[in-house]
Amino acid sequence: MQITSVVNQKGGVGKTALSVGAAAALAEQGHRVLLIDLDPQGHATTEMLGLPEVPPEAPSMAKALTKMWKGPVEELAVTHPRAKIGSGGTFDVIPTSPGMFDLIRRLDQFRVPGWQLARVIQFANYDHVIIDCPPALDVLTNNALTATSGILVPVQPDRTSIRALRLLHDQLRFVEGSVNREPIPIFGLVPGLYRRPMSGYANAALAELAQTGFPILPHVPLGVVMNEAAAHGVPVTTFAPETVQAVAFHQIAQALEHRRREQPATRVVPGEQEFSFEDFITEVAEARNVNDNGTRKKLYDLLPKKPRSAR
Repeated sequence: MQITSVVNQKGGVGKTALSVGAAAALAEQGHRVLLIDLDPQGHATTEMLGLPEVPPEAPSMAKALTKMWKGPVEELAVTHPRAKIGSGGTFDVIPTSPGMFDLIRRLDQFRVPGWQLARVIQFANYDHVIIDCPPALDVLTNNALTATSGILVPVQPDRTSIRALRLLHDQLRFVEGSVNREPIPIFGLVPGLYRRPMSGYANAALAELAQTGFPILPHVPLGVVMNEAAAHGVPVTTFAPETVQAVAFHQIAQALEHRRREQPATRVVPGEQEFSFEDFITEVAEARNVNDNGTRKKLYDLLPKKPRSAR
């Protein structure tokens, strides 16, 4: 199973369109695909695919990430009813839920935030998992980066995207170090949201993006067909398969599948690290003994004293 996170902290670059388009194209090509809407705004769920949010009382990704629900990930997924699916393929979606808005605060309370999403999806039975990340370098995005096999970065051909890419690169190094995982590869940059023909400024910015050394994947230019497909709650690959946007998504999907076959992902998710009060007391006592001047080395000195009752 290859996990691909679609990431860019810069909003309005076509991140959700790329997530939905690549996932739908993979399913049309006969692969088992799971799309995770990790963005609390839920645009992939409601605007792009016309699916309802998860009701507050039902199992959800928000509950799974905070251990309020511990069932199999397949029970969180719904099959998209209007997408074209190739032979042997599946297009499942884990929709957003109201609890996603409060999730960042709750995840920050974990001792080691970062591995929660990886633990939830590690036994999922899919060929590809596509994660639509929020437009921020927050704990949700860090969870996606921790779990991911690699990332797709939607970019606009302008210099603000170049700066955003530098910041993202720094965030990748931070996540790798904080959770002690292998380097996170960038599967490719996907230029989009520009009008044709490209201006001289856009061509210069695109050339500068190419100098980063990261692969430049097929472009997804602006087109009203994207809005029309979203209005029908259907991926553009199903709604208008002959358009340049749909063709680009299929080419991106082929690149992801080629990567999966040529460089299979290997991921070891660390086990749970439950808090042990006994271990905590032992560690504190040892630290106290090392730093004490010798007058107080008893463990009971670390415990609160009950006030003496008045006589």
